[in-house]
Amino acid sequence: MKYIENIREVNDFFGIESQHPLIDIRRFSDIIPDKPREIEPMTFDFYKISFVQNFNGYLKYGKAKFTGKDGVLYFVEPGQQYSCTSTNKIEGYQILIHPDIYKKYLSEKNIKSYSFFSYDINESLLLTKEEEDSVSSLMQEACEEMNNMKDDFSIPIVLSYVATLLNKTERFYARQFSNRKVMCNQLSSDFFKLLKSYYQNKSTFSDKEQPSVLHFANKLNVTPNYLSDTIKHHSGRSALNIIHDYIIEEAKTLLKTSSQTVSEISYILGFEYPNYFSRLFKKKTKLSPSDFRKSVKSI
Repeated sequence: MKYIENIREVNDFFGIESQHPLIDIRRFSDIIPDKPREIEPMTFDFYKISFVQNFNGYLKYGKAKFTGKDGVLYFVEPGQQYSCTSTNKIEGYQILIHPDIYKKYLSEKNIKSYSFFSYDINESLLLTKEEEDSVSSLMQEACEEMNNMKDDFSIPIVLSYVATLLNKTERFYARQFSNRKVMCNQLSSDFFKLLKSYYQNKSTFSDKEQPSVLHFANKLNVTPNYLSDTIKHHSGRSALNIIHDYIIEEAKTLLKTSSQTVSEISYILGFEYPNYFSRLFKKKTKLSPSDFRKSVKSI
């Protein structure tokens, strides 16, 4: 697998001149030959945004593989493994952005704040015709500005186009989640089933850990960000908040029905330190575990 440290190395790989060390925007037609070749697996230390048209092949990044045609917008974050091949000549645009660029342009919303970069291929964005036109127009404007840098305003202008694209992407994903209700409902249902049975499936107290979004994402073969956003779209609440509410309900049951100490209950629920458990319990109920137990006993 090839490791690429910076954007200049990518351009050297394709035999083209770099425009800027921290950001690069190209038409695929300018960097990929008429006869497509398979791009070997690689990882890099920057972000990649790709708008692909006339696509007929596969993308592979993260842990999953995608095959499809036309109108695909996908995102790769630093450290993900990526490869691609298509039987057609790929059209569209590619944006490469190193996170260090935001150290200089602090007024821009940092690219790290967009959760969909961590979706892997589980949810590439399949665009409608209207969305394709919007994305194409934004990328064309950004590409032209990048290729005709006249002054110090060019990079901030390019970053503003990128920010608009990413903000619109959040809207497009909301539409896609809504259109895929069956899939989202199934993922949500599976999550709630796993959550409900979490402590029941632990054979001994010693093997219990506090349930986490990462744990359930791994069980469901999706990324934590993708699971969180799906659950939030489906229920209006974050996966972490739902998990915490579940822990508190389990804690209430133990406080009501058992004679175990608060510390023992915190270990049963997977907390390494009892004070973390007490802090979460009070945040959720406005009472300490001990005060809750007293209030129940007094009824």
